[in-house]
Amino acid sequence: MADASVAPTVAPYLAYENPAEAIEWLTGTFGFTKLAVFDDGQGNVYHAELQVGEHSLVMINGANSTLRIGEPLALGAASAGTFVRRETDTEVNELHRKAVAAGAEILLEPEAKPHDSYEFTCRDPQGHVWTFATYRTSLG
Repeated sequence: MADASVAPTVAPYLAYENPAEAIEWLTGTFGFTKLAVFDDGQGNVYHAELQVGEHSLVMINGANSTLRIGEPLALGAASAGTFVRRETDTEVNELHRKAVAAGAEILLEPEAKPHDSYEFTCRDPQGHVWTFATYRTSLG
């Protein structure tokens, strides 16, 4: 488990039509870890936190009309994608294999990019776009 004193500065806040199903898919397919799941007592998840790697976090919720955050399937498109850095090409290939097996739509097959990254991009069953890559930004 990651050091809880190191909190991410930025975390995606993703709306899903069925947050509970999304959580199971993301943990089962990509190996994310459930940190917290809050529901209304009737099984409807209104907030969840998933750990990705050592110090990253993804927040999951249902649609929020107050914030005007909707699910990609209801909107007909995703308005953003989530980038997850992995250390090796082998890790990227394994995640690609798992994504295919779990029914993700592969948007970009794994390949080496000119900006020194090996990556693939997929769409999860509820429409969110994920890129897994070895790319290291200018920050390190």
